[in-house]
Amino acid sequence: MVERKSLPLNFPQTFLPERRLLAKLLAFAAEDGRGEKTAIGEQTGIPTGESTGKVEPMIYYCQGMGLVTANRDSGEWRLGLTALGRVVFQEDRYLGELHTLWLLHLLLCRRLDLASPPTGVADVWFTLFAESHVRLGTNFSQQDFLNCLIERYGEKTYTKSLAGVAIRTYLEESCLGMITALRQQGSGDDALFGRCSAPSDRSYYPVYAAYLYLIWDELFEGENQIGLDRLAGESRCFVLMGWDNVAINRWLEWMVDKGLIQLDRYTGTAMLLRLGTTAQVVGNIYSELI
Repeated sequence: MVERKSLPLNFPQTFLPERRLLAKLLAFAAEDGRGEKTAIGEQTGIPTGESTGKVEPMIYYCQGMGLVTANRDSGEWRLGLTALGRVVFQEDRYLGELHTLWLLHLLLCRRLDLASPPTGVADVWFTLFAESHVRLGTNFSQQDFLNCLIERYGEKTYTKSLAGVAIRTYLEESCLGMITALRQQGSGDDALFGRCSAPSDRSYYPVYAAYLYLIWDELFEGENQIGLDRLAGESRCFVLMGWDNVAINRWLEWMVDKGLIQLDRYTGTAMLLRLGTTAQVVGNIYSELI
C-alpha cells in the first residue's frame, strides 16, 4: 500500500479556501504547472510573497480536496490534475456547482489511513466533522472547538487561527459557504454551530458514489468486497454525510440499480462488492444533473 501523508497541520496559514483562487490553481495544474511559489503566484495571480502568501495554502487545499497532485523539490512545486481534477476542470472549472463543493468538502474531511488513533488528510477538518461528535455534541461554540483542538494537538500559537479558519470555510460564500455543511445560530461570542447532513436527493448520488470509490481505493486498497459496517466505521463516511439508515439504503439501492455495487444482505452483515471502476464512477459525477 502506498504510504500517504497528511497535510501539514497549519497548512492554511490563516487563509481560507477561496474558490476563485482554487480555480486559478486548478487551471495552472491542468497545464502541468511547475515553479517556486512566487513564480506560481505571478503566473496565476494568486497573491503570495517570499515568506507568506496564498499559493501554498491553495496547493494544500486542492491536494486535500483530491483535485491535484503536488510534489515539491528544492522549493519548486510540480502540479498536475488527478482524475477527479480533470473531470471537475472540464465540467465546473470555476467551482460554482453545489455538487462539486459537497464532494470537495467530503474529501477534505476524509480519513488519512487506518492507523490508530484516527487522523485525517486535513486533520482539523476531519476532527470537526468526523471525530468530535461525542466531544462537542450537536451544537458548539468556536471556543468549544478550539478546546477540542488543544486537547488533540496541545497548545500551539496557531491553534486558535486554525479553529477559526475551519469554521469560517463554511460561513463564507466565496469558500464553501454555499453548501451549508455548518449552520450558525446567533452571532459574536454567543454563536453556536451545528453540522448539517449532506443532501440526499438523487442528483447527488453519483457524487457520493465517486466519494465512496475514492476512499475505498485509499483505505481498503486491494479489497473488492467489504462489510458495510466496517466501511462505515473505519472510513467515517456516513458520519461525515450525517445520514441515517433510510438515506443510506436508498443510495445503496441506487448504486445497485446502476450496476456500481452488488449488495449481499444474507450473510448477517451487509456486504458490498465493487462492480465498476473508479475512473468510470468519477467520470459520471455530474450524470444526474438536468
